[in-house]
Amino acid sequence: MSQLLEQLMERTGRTKVPRYAKENYGYRARVAYSGEFKRIEALPRRVWNADPYIDILTEELGTSGLMGLWKVQAAALNDICLYRGAFLPIGVGQGKALISLLAPVVLEAKRPILFVPAQLREQTKEHVIPAMKQYWTLHPNLRVVGYSELSLAKNAKMLEEYEPDLIILDECHRCKSKKAGRTKRLIRYFREHPETMCVAMSGTISNRSIKDFAHIIEWCLKDKTPVPLKWTELSEWADAIDEKVPEEQRVAPGALQRFCTGDENTRQGFRRRLVETPGVVATSEQALGTSLRIERFKGLEVPGKIHSMIDRMRNTWETPNGDIITEAIDLWRHIRELALGFWYRWDPPAPKDWMKARREWKSYVREVLKHNRRGLDTELQVWNECSIRSKRSGLAQPEWFAWKELKGMFKPNTVAEWIDDFALQACACWLDDKGGIVWIEHREFGIKLAQYSHLNYYGAGNSDILTTTEPAIIASRAAHGEGKNLQRYSRNLVVALMTSGKAWEQLLGRTHREGQEADEVTCEVFLHVDELVQSFEQAQADARYLEDTYGNRQKLNYADVVV
Repeated sequence: MSQLLEQLMERTGRTKVPRYAKENYGYRARVAYSGEFKRIEALPRRVWNADPYIDILTEELGTSGLMGLWKVQAAALNDICLYRGAFLPIGVGQGKALISLLAPVVLEAKRPILFVPAQLREQTKEHVIPAMKQYWTLHPNLRVVGYSELSLAKNAKMLEEYEPDLIILDECHRCKSKKAGRTKRLIRYFREHPETMCVAMSGTISNRSIKDFAHIIEWCLKDKTPVPLKWTELSEWADAIDEKVPEEQRVAPGALQRFCTGDENTRQGFRRRLVETPGVVATSEQALGTSLRIERFKGLEVPGKIHSMIDRMRNTWETPNGDIITEAIDLWRHIRELALGFWYRWDPPAPKDWMKARREWKSYVREVLKHNRRGLDTELQVWNECSIRSKRSGLAQPEWFAWKELKGMFKPNTVAEWIDDFALQACACWLDDKGGIVWIEHREFGIKLAQYSHLNYYGAGNSDILTTTEPAIIASRAAHGEGKNLQRYSRNLVVALMTSGKAWEQLLGRTHREGQEADEVTCEVFLHVDELVQSFEQAQADARYLEDTYGNRQKLNYADVVV
């Protein structure tokens, strides 16, 4: 009976079995062998080999003969040229910057535009491009834009006005959210200009779902993408493959098992289908001879009052000054702060009617951005639309009107309330011992640690971190934990642990990368409260998912982890 049912479902393309069959035979939803699946299954497969054209491309694109292409760079440029675009899950520190600069040349683009994270825009224009010009033929009209610029309301028509024929997305995971204004504008442009070429690259292509990059790989490979073009089928694949799927929502692999060979699991079979697709170049090996070690920081002496305050907050869901915590994410955030000896509060606290109006306006904006077909991408655009409607008809959206009346009556002023300096002292001693980088999440912690240790704190906008020769520094992870070459350091201390495997891959890649001369890179981590341990465990689960699904070796997986 079960075999007949399987054959019937495969022949009809059904993914859900009748209720009676599920109840009687234990079946549930499964990935179907549909027409869309057959399209993907029929795509050619190849394993890239750059050896035949490294010298050819180097000679064609180089100007000095003093610098050669790495294998992965040559393979990527070859695919970019052959397939008029490419999707490049290439590991951190393996040469994506040069690929992004040479792609417009091999494609002979007329109006190329390169999107980079905002904090890397000036670095790309002032450091990377001038350095590469000494050795390579670069495109004279390449426009470099920060992703945040595309998100601004004043730049809503940026793409339409510039009309790029090639869009290069460096660190393309910045476009994973289809709800973000920048992503909506890119989706609209590619839909209206389907001939536009796209090259997308990242060492951390996704976080926990294939939905994070499905639209991006479609921009690159069009109808040759190895993921479903139909949203319903993409959702079914995601429910079979993704990391954090509730058990009751999990879909059986079904047809996805056709991608598997030998002992491969579903994720590994999908990964091989993905990375063997022409136009996809992925790295999967540990390219460095330098070992990587992650270990628990052992220099903390946590005061009893800190443990007591954290326990009380967990039990009562109240801040130290008695404010009620309503969201689990706020509880988690405050405990992470207390774990470092302080917590953030608004001084003075916000009035209740102000908070209520703010919450209702934000909720309204989320709904509009989710469902509107008017091209609204950002909160400011929703605000402006409500304002125009009010002026024309005198009718105002209630949430807009209430928030407009109260918005300017209170301006949040966040202050750090310090309880104990135990964490500051421990970090200062670590820096004084052998040097390295202390990575911080909270600006106030970085500033105060700089005072304690008499060292520089490199926060947002401080590009001197690229050239400093100081043996010990304090750095903001948000500002410098991505895209910066800091391999002159080999010791790291992370005090506020991230839950994202993608964020860890980027951070570890600042020092554990090509050019690192130390035999071993070390990263010590604070793990003295349960929430920090849980954050690290979730990041490890993410890293396993990323490696199984996309093929890139994840540093959290191959590091020696002693925690």
